[in-house]
Amino acid sequence: MSDFTEILRDDFNGTNLNRDIWNALYQGQYGNGMFRWEHSQLEVADGKLTIATENEGGQWLSGGLSQIPEGQTYGSYEFRARIDPGQGTASVILLWPSSNQWTDEVNIIETNRPDRSQFAFINHGEPNVAQYIDVNAAEWHDYRLDWTPGSLKLYVDGELKGDITTDVPEQPMSFSMQSQVMAPHETWFGGGPDGSTPQRVEMEIDWVKISAWTPGAGTETGTPASAPAEPTAAVAELAVTQDADAPAPDAPLAAEQVASAPEAEAGTDTPEAGTAPVQASSADPYAAYLTADGGLDWDAIAARITAHHEATGRWVPLEDLPSLASADVASAASAEPSDPYAPWTGADGGIDWDGVAAQVTSNAEATGQWFL
Repeated sequence: MSDFTEILRDDFNGTNLNRDIWNALYQGQYGNGMFRWEHSQLEVADGKLTIATENEGGQWLSGGLSQIPEGQTYGSYEFRARIDPGQGTASVILLWPSSNQWTDEVNIIETNRPDRSQFAFINHGEPNVAQYIDVNAAEWHDYRLDWTPGSLKLYVDGELKGDITTDVPEQPMSFSMQSQVMAPHETWFGGGPDGSTPQRVEMEIDWVKISAWTPGAGTETGTPASAPAEPTAAVAELAVTQDADAPAPDAPLAAEQVASAPEAEAGTDTPEAGTAPVQASSADPYAAYLTADGGLDWDAIAARITAHHEATGRWVPLEDLPSLASADVASAASAEPSDPYAPWTGADGGIDWDGVAAQVTSNAEATGQWFL
């Protein structure tokens, strides 16, 4: 007897999204400034969903969608998918809190290599844990995540490839899919687009099936919790905190970036701009502090950096903080890198935050990216 019972399936038949399933369609400018999410980038045809990332006249566009606010605690998530290669582009298939407030995140697939020769399986918990899976995501594969109490098991074509047991989410989560364009400084993803990047990069999804966790009373073929399958190969696991460039959010995104789920009723096509969930692991640390007018909340940034200084004795740029989780405080404090805040440090040891703000703003005006 299985531990899972199917509750929904989408084979993407016809030419329209099933809005009884996909309540939220992403809309609006992404935090790294590289692209916009648009509904037009979600295409249903020939029995599959295509999420298209396209360069239209110098403006990159992409798409994303989610079950939010519908979700469940524990279950099995199956899908068949492939993702085109493309320098500076990435795709993520994930579980996101049904509350649409970032506290947990499970990235079932997060492409970390432009050629798609590998992807990351990540649980953003305490600590963040990433497992790097050597599977070519540019080819069609069947994926399944079994989420049970204290366990996240990832299967690819029926073989166990990932197994995470630390700080597994215990709240309702929603299945989501999205593609995006990365900024040059987002090196974990390989940086931004270049001359080799196709003008159109597609993620194709053949079908999605979601099952509820019904221990000992299910009808599906998911692996029972009482008899876990053995890995067919060693699972390469490491804490993301050991990977300086890995996307490891350490705070919820600002309300402007993760707003409430769309208020439009299921079946409509026009949820309000900015109401779709924004994937937290964007590797853009300033996204969490963007204000409604496109500026930055410098008081919050100063508080975040000051708190780290008080814990470690080091002034560290915001863009470096995601890789310095609490477990790394001791080693971080013992390191003696150059102090990037030295030009703005006064005689009393404090920071001239107006000067820092002016420098970061100047960098953004010159490059389109927020960094010190």
